[in-house]
Amino acid sequence: MRETAKAQPTDPGDTAGAFLLVVGRDAYATYDLPASGALTIGRGESNAVRVDDPLASRAHACLHVGDAMYLEDVGSVNGTRVKDRVIKPRERVRITIGETIQIGSSVLIVQRRAAQADLLRPETLRDEGLPITLAAPSAPRAGEAMRRVHELAERAAAGTINVLIAGETGVGKELLAETVHRASPRRGGPYVCLNCAALSETLLESELFGHERGAFTGAVQAKPGLLETAAHGTLFLDEVGELPLSTQAKLLRVLETREVARLGSVRPHRIDVRFIAATNRDLEKEVARGAFRADLYYRLNGITLTIPPLRSRLEEIRPLAETFLRQICRDLGRQPPTLPPTSIAHLEAHAWPGNIRELKNVIERGVILSRGKVLRLDLAMSDIQNAPAARDDAAGKDSSQLLTEAALRELERQNIERALTLAAWRVSGPNGAAKLLGVKPTTLADRMKKFKIAKPRRRA
Repeated sequence: MRETAKAQPTDPGDTAGAFLLVVGRDAYATYDLPASGALTIGRGESNAVRVDDPLASRAHACLHVGDAMYLEDVGSVNGTRVKDRVIKPRERVRITIGETIQIGSSVLIVQRRAAQADLLRPETLRDEGLPITLAAPSAPRAGEAMRRVHELAERAAAGTINVLIAGETGVGKELLAETVHRASPRRGGPYVCLNCAALSETLLESELFGHERGAFTGAVQAKPGLLETAAHGTLFLDEVGELPLSTQAKLLRVLETREVARLGSVRPHRIDVRFIAATNRDLEKEVARGAFRADLYYRLNGITLTIPPLRSRLEEIRPLAETFLRQICRDLGRQPPTLPPTSIAHLEAHAWPGNIRELKNVIERGVILSRGKVLRLDLAMSDIQNAPAARDDAAGKDSSQLLTEAALRELERQNIERALTLAAWRVSGPNGAAKLLGVKPTTLADRMKKFKIAKPRRRA
């Protein structure tokens, strides 16, 4: 049985179209997330998100939604896990799209449902699914390299063949995967994504395949896995190159037989799922060194979509930067500053190892650190290798726009504290402040020491 909660209003920010997938015993439900606010989670009837699980407390947790999402355990009896870690009572942990939350034997995953109008061109999309023309969601016009990728993705979307998306970190693999699903005949079915690198081997298998009651310690109820949850839809396996070999073997069996057996069960269930996988690894090299099964690689590699790095798509840098600039300033309630030619030149000269994600971070830092009507990128790009210091035209003509050294230090201190607050005062890790700022954790630690920034003590 599938239940969908009443939709809540959303704005066009990062949480737009986001929803919470709750996978419980023999059922799952989806709850649309608001643009901002707090959603209570628990077994009680009054909760915004109900978790029908005997191990869930009546008031178990709270999901805080805004510029970022944070999960707080509000004093549950049996605890709450994020990834594979039990969070402390009243501790707030940042949650990103695709992250797994475990409450008892139930699993909650934040997903994003992009608006179909943003993903597809309605003039070329018919109810029967063909012909289909792909458009990059909420993105500027793509260059020649990306147009070739989208042409191939268009053909892949029309069928049910498995798709493998390859590319460096930050090039937009997840976005392309969701676009393929929304352009496919399965667009009316669920789209479920799982980050294969975010879970331990045991938890990963439990999430994929599900489990029966008593399958392992703590399995007090049977629970369907994501393979069953994604029935008649698409399962997106992000970072598939990180799958352990034992899990690879079990996943291969599912691909071959189209049947899945829950952990602790000998009775398989038939599934109808399309697989889209993504990786930043060279899977052919991984196969050659024995880290990835060749037979699984060939099963997943029905069609490969290779997204070129941003440094090979120079014509897209300016429109992407301008798009991010408008989005960020809109969220901050500010008038977008001008992006001068000198700043564009510096952006185009950089190698962008973090690709589009890194570019967005640089633009966001530039908006925060800049004053006046011209976007300054010198401070925003000061920690990036191979990028010369930027200097806008207005600063060269009017020295009154220059900031004093003391003012620059204060801006930098404020920016560091803001990043630490958003990252729940975690310095390193995929959701840490160093990642948000685009610097190394050691660099951030040195700057925290320089500015005498310390984590606030928790009040008694």
